[in-house]
Amino acid sequence: MEKQLGQHTIKEIFQQGEAFRGVVETLDTITATIKKAFCEVNPDEVIFTGCGTSLYLAQTSATIFSKYNDITAKAVPCSELYLTPELYVKGKRSLVIPITRRSDTTEVKMAINKVRLLDNVKTLAVTCDENSKEYNDYYILSPKAKEKSIVMTKSFTSMVFMNQILALTVAGKEELVNKLVSMPENCSKVMDNINDICKQIIKENNDINLYITLGQGSLYGIANESMNKIKEMAISNSEAYYSLEYRHGPMALVDDKTLITQYITEECEELEVALMEEMKEYGGRIFIIGDKLTNKTKKCADYYIELDCGYNADLITPLVAISGQLLGYYCAISKGLDLDSPRNLSQAIILK
Repeated sequence: MEKQLGQHTIKEIFQQGEAFRGVVETLDTITATIKKAFCEVNPDEVIFTGCGTSLYLAQTSATIFSKYNDITAKAVPCSELYLTPELYVKGKRSLVIPITRRSDTTEVKMAINKVRLLDNVKTLAVTCDENSKEYNDYYILSPKAKEKSIVMTKSFTSMVFMNQILALTVAGKEELVNKLVSMPENCSKVMDNINDICKQIIKENNDINLYITLGQGSLYGIANESMNKIKEMAISNSEAYYSLEYRHGPMALVDDKTLITQYITEECEELEVALMEEMKEYGGRIFIIGDKLTNKTKKCADYYIELDCGYNADLITPLVAISGQLLGYYCAISKGLDLDSPRNLSQAIILK
């Protein structure tokens, strides 16, 4: 039998509900570790860090943490934290949170080993690899998110999920943590629709040469990751921006061969729809995804997905991210690419 292109990748995309369930099944252990770390460290600041996909995850995580907590939070690349830690750790009680699918990524280990030498710094790993405990003070684990594929899919969304739980646990928002327990069921509910729409978009728009992804707040990191998926999976041009920054120069590239994916934020929906209406006038093809969409929003879109899970933009981030993965997958398949072996990439960057 002929090998299916990207067979491991598509299988793992559809296993995201199972990965969420693994987190829910270990929720007591995860929240106990989070409470222990924050109680013992009592941080003045939290630094989320990662490389590549995990950095985009850190951006989303820092935004969600900042929204629900008074503790300062920021996202910093591991390379920056290693090369110039003094710019980010300034004598405060700091909890550094490395986000990593595998424990052996060189830049992650370099950054964490360096900052742990500083006074008043502790680390809490958010990981899919229990060996991360070897060089961190604390760790929380996504137990069903290990992957065969090179590109991150279920590992990404399950670690977004854990960082949502982290932010809400620290904030004492138990009712929202309990709401997140339905994530596996909501994933199962929306997965087929997301898959069908993304497959349709690529089938009907095979002349697209530029993919744009936009989002505000916690959805900006998701937009960056969706941009990354198009690049690493489909070897295609893609860019990501804060939604309302897109008018300030980048929209000059929009034409009838541009697909714009807009992740809708409740607070910004009216402004984001106005932006999409303008981009449509320039020829752009519009794909909108959110939890609840107004009729005006739906009318503006060439394609849309209304997830209808009862989540706000911060809680819906793992589900929204699936659309970027599936667009990347179907774009790659349409070009005959085997994204189980993507060009120039490996699961972990290990430097000699």
